[in-house]
Amino acid sequence: MNIIIIAVAVTAGAILGGTAIYVYQEKSRQKELKLLAECMEKILREEKIHEAKAGEETLYARLESRLVRIQEMLNGRTEVAEKSKDEIQKLISEIAHQMRTPLANIRTYQELLEEEWSKNGAKTDENVDNYLSAMRSGEQQLEFLTEGFVKMSRLEQNMIQIRKEETDLLKTVRNSLGRIQKRAEEKQIAFQIEIPQEVKCPHDANWIGEAIGNVLDNAVKYSRPGGIIEMRIQKNEMHAKITVKDNGLGIEKGEEHKIFQRFYRGKNVTTQKGYGIGLYLARKIVSLHGGFVIAKNRYPEKGLMIEINLPVC
Repeated sequence: MNIIIIAVAVTAGAILGGTAIYVYQEKSRQKELKLLAECMEKILREEKIHEAKAGEETLYARLESRLVRIQEMLNGRTEVAEKSKDEIQKLISEIAHQMRTPLANIRTYQELLEEEWSKNGAKTDENVDNYLSAMRSGEQQLEFLTEGFVKMSRLEQNMIQIRKEETDLLKTVRNSLGRIQKRAEEKQIAFQIEIPQEVKCPHDANWIGEAIGNVLDNAVKYSRPGGIIEMRIQKNEMHAKITVKDNGLGIEKGEEHKIFQRFYRGKNVTTQKGYGIGLYLARKIVSLHGGFVIAKNRYPEKGLMIEINLPVC
């Protein structure tokens, strides 16, 4: 009988002891998992983490050590990427500024050559006229690209100041439409415009005009000849929204954000001339105003819709 009692007591003690050990280990695991989760959160917040259990042979210590190494590797790659980005920006800026002088010389000699050629009205040569036209077109493209590089460099290096002095957004929109009108007429593109009588929105007219102009230029460029571009301006308590819809080539699924990347060109537009700068600049400018730009494919119609959203206060 005594033997049975002793055996039961030993068994109960073992069970209780095992349970206590299990509870202790479980609590320890939960604590370690919580600490690991906190380390991961710090990594995501880009806060530096340290090895609190350095030298210990526990699983937690090994995982903690690896997280520290991962963060160091990520930081190293980020620093390299940032350095490379800065070097590219400086190179682009330097190239753009260096191109301005030879471009000005090309423009001057181009004008002199055209003037000399036009003096002899009786003398006509179709080939020479074509050559001059090609030179003029090439010079204009180089000028556009150079000025685009300069603006991009200034925006990326925070070398500009946004001065929200203009409040009449419709005036800025009309000026942008005026600049794009000639190109639209050349392609026989019509505009359908829906605007309210008044839209007050503090903004820098020059830079927002540039952003709207780039969006309109993109719509005209990729619209079919004889197409229609719809433009609508709305205002609510938070934003003034400028919507531009074209019936052009559109974009592929997944490119909604990519088309705003620097130098990115949609897969559908490889046959069209372009540099992938206009929409990038537009988004950058709107972002500096505290707004945002989005792009959507038009369904079931063909084409692209771009929305510029600007804060009204």
